[in-house]
Amino acid sequence: MFDRRTWAAITRSFNLSDREQQIVRGVFDDCTDYSIAAALRISAHTVHTHFGRLYHKLQVANRAQLIVRVVDEFLALTAAPGGSLPPVCSCRERRGCPWQKGLAGV
Repeated sequence: MFDRRTWAAITRSFNLSDREQQIVRGVFDDCTDYSIAAALRISAHTVHTHFGRLYHKLQVANRAQLIVRVVDEFLALTAAPGGSLPPVCSCRERRGCPWQKGLAGV
């Protein structure tokens, strides 16, 4: 879903270790704990331990919340003035996003 540059920015923003990033990427690739473990050549128990630490670090309770947290961070990084990631929408860069204007009254 994300390119290397985006993953690097997300990793820095959350202060993830390389292994934590690999686990999160496995979630985004829709891998099971067992397939993540096999790909990383670690035990499923170790993957489970990494998930517990990730959930605590990112203040989430499950994979779905982990995905939402990472996507939210991605959007925040793209919206940050002078950020390292370009805006998702070119209109947003010009501060002329019609969606944001339409949502202002909601």
